[in-house]
Amino acid sequence: MLRLGLLGERLGHSLSPLIHQVFSRETGIALTYTLYEAPAEELPERLNAMLRELDGFNVTIPYKERVIPRVGRLDETAKAIGAVNTVNCRGESPTAHNTDVPGFAAMLRSADIDPAGKPCFVLGTGGASKAVTAALRAMGAASVTLVSRHPAGEEIGYGELPWRFRGLLVNTTPVGMWPRTDVCPLTDEALSLILPRAEGVADVIYNPAETQLTQAARARGIPACTGAVMLAAQALEAERIWTGQSLPDDLLRPMTAAIHEALRNA
Repeated sequence: MLRLGLLGERLGHSLSPLIHQVFSRETGIALTYTLYEAPAEELPERLNAMLRELDGFNVTIPYKERVIPRVGRLDETAKAIGAVNTVNCRGESPTAHNTDVPGFAAMLRSADIDPAGKPCFVLGTGGASKAVTAALRAMGAASVTLVSRHPAGEEIGYGELPWRFRGLLVNTTPVGMWPRTDVCPLTDEALSLILPRAEGVADVIYNPAETQLTQAARARGIPACTGAVMLAAQALEAERIWTGQSLPDDLLRPMTAAIHEALRNA
């Protein structure tokens, strides 16, 4: 039986145990999946215990970057991005991965949003933003511009975005996530300028199933998606790493359906 888990600061409403239970049911692979909450001051002790006791685990905010010095070897994707969300404890030494990259690519494909040849603008500069940027570039985006409250280097500020934007818009910030579902990372004025030039809008938030941002896009007939498929796809990719098996993409259907059902019943 695989001993798995999720490390984060606050995990009370995580759907990860449900997703991996569905995976276990569909494949017959026995596993346990436990939530491990840890405040920052307890992170080193908790992480060391998980590395010793588990076969593998996921990492979520705010620890995707903080765990890097302590998790052993990074695969090439995690090393390039500088953020990890999956650790494989099996083998001679732990190996850290980032399955958010294929997860986000699967999310765009599920919504028929193709970034190839398009300029892309990404709200946020954290660990999720790094994974999204890597995925967009791998999928052939013409350019990727990061948008930040405190821009540095080649990043731009939110005030500049309406005048620079065209192409694909991606939100990687938590603005609009449950329980504050009534807010949007962009003002109404900014949206009125941006959406007429948008060819697609993606929001990595999965709860709620539709955010203020994606609702505004859909109201204008713009292809839009939120993060349920990404959540399921990154989990499936993690299971491929932990099990060492080539698992079919068809597993995404029941895993994603379980996420939507859980959100409807919440």
